[in-house]
Amino acid sequence: SPNYENFILTKYTGFITDSSPLFGLDCEVCLTSMGKELTRISLVTEGGYCLIDELVKPDLKILDYFTSFTGITKEILNPVTTKLKDVQKLLRELLPPDAVLVGHCLDLDLRVLKMIHPYVIDTSLLYAGKQGRRFKLTFLARVILGKDIQCPNKLGRDGIEDARTALELVQYFLKYGPKKIAEFNLEALAANQEQGDKEGAAHMSVLKCLESMGQKLLFLTQDIDELSSYRNCQTIKCSSNKKVLEQARVEVPLFPFNIVEFSFQPFPPLFAEEMKNSMKTKWTQMSTVYAGPFSKDCNVGALKKVFSSLGPVQSITLVLETYRPYFSIQYEVLEAAQLALETMNGSLLEGSCIRVHRLVTELTLECDTLVRELEQDSENQGTIYVAGIGETFKEHLLEQSNLFPDLEAVILPKEVKSRKQKNYCFLMLLGRTLA
Repeated sequence: SPNYENFILTKYTGFITDSSPLFGLDCEVCLTSMGKELTRISLVTEGGYCLIDELVKPDLKILDYFTSFTGITKEILNPVTTKLKDVQKLLRELLPPDAVLVGHCLDLDLRVLKMIHPYVIDTSLLYAGKQGRRFKLTFLARVILGKDIQCPNKLGRDGIEDARTALELVQYFLKYGPKKIAEFNLEALAANQEQGDKEGAAHMSVLKCLESMGQKLLFLTQDIDELSSYRNCQTIKCSSNKKVLEQARVEVPLFPFNIVEFSFQPFPPLFAEEMKNSMKTKWTQMSTVYAGPFSKDCNVGALKKVFSSLGPVQSITLVLETYRPYFSIQYEVLEAAQLALETMNGSLLEGSCIRVHRLVTELTLECDTLVRELEQDSENQGTIYVAGIGETFKEHLLEQSNLFPDLEAVILPKEVKSRKQKNYCFLMLLGRTLA
């Protein structure tokens, strides 16, 4: 930064830890003859508590208040007596030595504060896209946190809200990690939003064209009335998508041109994450069977071999809560668990007549219904499971390929960590799949 030798240092130390406190920072600026200068500072703690929310008056004459962005006007700033040096002193007093400052495009905030602090997390870099692309804070808040900030109906931004949002974005990243963020595919979502913005601009172009021709337009929407400023446009704002449809049936025949807009909001990420985890838990329980009772000296290796013959086994664990030995067998595929229920229940194994069943919970009450629906799916009608495949099976299969004239591919799954070949395979045939 130019003239950085005049910047003020915070009271930082040379050490930070995982428990070092995070502080959200946001600054608003104006334009003077010396460039951008501070007009407001907001500082919040990890819990969202506001430590500082101060208006600041620059020493030089203000050329542009940037009111549309900051909400600050000449009238608002006139009675203010707080100066930049006051804010710098206050920050040095409030920030602990191991504080970590969090913000969006934080370098700009530190420049107008004319302060140096080495421990920072910038959410515009933390969530950067390809080739260093920086996403807007409003976009990240909506996609990652599932909330809307910087309301378009309100003049200027809320610095406290922006600082809290940056903190929440950092806390989300620290909790779920970069792999989870990659699943959002921010690049694709941003591209879709840009396409939507272009479509909005196209609406305006259509309106101008119709206005020049003296044609009337009807706009039915559930969202904010953005087209009402056009004289030839009659806007009807509805309370729900259902109301939009009802109004369209009545009004559309009366106008030569119509725009009918429905609103479909995506699930908030946290709700989607909870739903995903719930379905994963349900699927795991449905793919797990319980077998027993066995004798106390039963051979676990032999048990695994028998149950693996029905499909790929994820794990076999001893149930510790029962008096006699029972085992929990978790399969990788639901159909294998169903096959174990249908073929192994009541069979004699390791000298014991065993019972095979699912542990009945609220998540498995309707599993039989779901299994029947899966069986009726056209993709599953030609599926069988074969286990106990040797390493030379692929070579043998290729030698006997005349037995499978419609064979398209042989897929041999491997263990994720060891990369060893599993003892089952998938045969891709024209019109069906053999597993």
